Amino acid sequence: MTIEEKNAIKEANIKQIEAKNYRFTAWLPVLEDPNTRSIDAVRGRMSVMNALINISFEAPVEIIRNWIDHHGLSKHLSKWEQEILQKDNDALSDRELNSLRWYLEGLWALMWATELVDNLDETAWCGDHMASLLPNLERNENNEKIDRLSSLKSGNEIYAMLDFYYRLHWYCVDERLKGKQALINEGLVYERRKALEWLINKDSDWDDIEMGT
Repeated sequence: MTIEEKNAIKEANIKQIEAKNYRFTAWLPVLEDPNTRSIDAVRGRMSVMNALINISFEAPVEIIRNWIDHHGLSKHLSKWEQEILQKDNDALSDRELNSLRWYLEGLWALMWATELVDNLDETAWCGDHMASLLPNLERNENNEKIDRLSSLKSGNEIYAMLDFYYRLHWYCVDERLKGKQALINEGLVYERRKALEWLINKDSDWDDIEMGT
């Protein structure tokens, strides 16, 4: 992408943010060029996230681990996720379970990127119909609903959405630092931005995404 294209996206997002009555800062830089992951990598990440979310709803870790192994998805697990799958449910901390529950919003962002859902409204939580679009592990469904995904939105579309969430994240963090309450949920913004950052930089590590503002 040219610097002109990046600046045009930045300015368009700032106008959108201003129109929504969120604060912004003009000095926040443009993002680096996108280096988008393959659809296969995205399907793998979505698959393990969808499976791991079930643990936060008290699914037995052993069943989730076996499902992931059976479908050949172990290679898509991060180091932290591998460690989670080596524990018993009783050994999982509230923080670990909470982190897995937040996967709902990161997965929702990847569902947008793979065109499973139409929009990524920062004012709304993931949709009530989310579960119907994904494999149901409680019913021991296979991974077909994710395996059949065949395309991603364009690099420019993903870049523009990431830039938007990057600027929203700055707003949320700055409000918190000022002791104020943002008009949108910081956790939601953070998780969606993290997933998009991972998607657009294939050299990044899921457990160590750069999330500075």
